[in-house]
Amino acid sequence: MTKTVIGLINLSRYREYTATVVVTTLLGFLATGLRFDAGYIPQMFAVLLANLLAVAFAFMINDVEDAPDDARDRSKAVRNPVSANYISPNLSYIASGLVATSSIIIFYISGQTPFFLGISTVILGFLYSWKLIRLKNIPVFDLISHGLMLAGLQFLCAYYAFVPYTGFHSAWLLPFLFVTAISIRGQFVNQIRDFECDKKAGLKNTSAVIGVKNADLLMKVFFGIAVLISMLALINNFFPIWIILTVLFFAFFLNIYRGRTKPDNKRRLEQAILLQNSFLTASLITLTLWTISRFF
Repeated sequence: MTKTVIGLINLSRYREYTATVVVTTLLGFLATGLRFDAGYIPQMFAVLLANLLAVAFAFMINDVEDAPDDARDRSKAVRNPVSANYISPNLSYIASGLVATSSIIIFYISGQTPFFLGISTVILGFLYSWKLIRLKNIPVFDLISHGLMLAGLQFLCAYYAFVPYTGFHSAWLLPFLFVTAISIRGQFVNQIRDFECDKKAGLKNTSAVIGVKNADLLMKVFFGIAVLISMLALINNFFPIWIILTVLFFAFFLNIYRGRTKPDNKRRLEQAILLQNSFLTASLITLTLWTISRFF
């Protein structure tokens, strides 16, 4: 029983996305430009929980579908509870379905637009890994689906939980493009990290097609795009200047601290992951402070 419970918890891989989901969801709330009060809190927590469950489903179904491929790589086989025989594929499918259903129910009570966006997130999470389609194995589509599923759609769900849908809203465009670009950049990081393993499994994602060097270049390009968008958002008064300065402040010191704890961290990819994690933590701290300030 304990083995099964641990397997189900590990199947959710909550450590890998919780901070990211909180950041994109908070940014969606903040993009509304509203002043918050206590009455907003239940809805905010509901949307955040729905987003977390939708992403949890994407990670869970990915591990179930990838179990045969992960079994070929020792590190992935140990990490994947299905490959490691902690839980059966049937139980994993049931657990994934329950998580997806819970997410959809919460999206439903959060409003019509979040409901449709939330269903789109869940469906995209399924198609991303489902062997019959497997968007993660289709060049370009793997990037777009990752950017939407793990960032863009979460942001929009949070935004439209408080803003009625009346057509295109330019207010969300820049932050939506920002989080999507960052997510695509993260996909390149993942693909470069797993390049050899994916090659053995016969995957044909974008990085596998264009090669590691080109993937590394595009990773930097999307980071540059994200920086450019953030500057445009600053010019358009979406980001207050103190937000940018605070993120940079925390990211700088976190990067130094983490770098010192890993003196052997010399490879370029490891440095990219280190920088990514530092900016993610800095963004989480800063956006939490910004959200709290909206209550006063």
